[in-house]
Amino acid sequence: MRILDTAALILGFTEQGQEELVTCGDVLEEARYGGAALRRVGGIKVIEPSERYVEAVRKKAKEVGESELSETDIHVIALALQLSERYPETSIATSDYSVQNLASILGLKVEPLLHRGITKKIRWATYCPSCGWMGGGKAPGEPCPRCGSRLKRRPRG
Repeated sequence: MRILDTAALILGFTEQGQEELVTCGDVLEEARYGGAALRRVGGIKVIEPSERYVEAVRKKAKEVGESELSETDIHVIALALQLSERYPETSIATSDYSVQNLASILGLKVEPLLHRGITKKIRWATYCPSCGWMGGGKAPGEPCPRCGSRLKRRPRG
């Protein structure tokens, strides 16, 4: 089973072959909103992830500092997590490095599109480039609690 993200739909990675193609409603909406002329959507199942899996993905994303994910990205990963319990061969077709990173951390299979894909899993730390403050609970772009500069992120370690 292959879960398609927005890029997979827009770029036309929709040939079924032996695999069942699945996506969520957010992906279809995002592709249409972006003005995409979808090449083919027939035969693709649209399934919404359970809230339980959406919350699990949000929790893990926050834990590892993966702050670049959209709600659509979270729903795609949650759908893959949900379906992988029943169908272990489930994979996500995506060109998004943040999706690939979190999916890999969660033990999900990824099919990178248009590039080689990630080479290692990254856990992120939020820091202040001005005063050196580091901590959790704050996202990149928010003001530093110590000096007010915009926070950034970098790999932990």
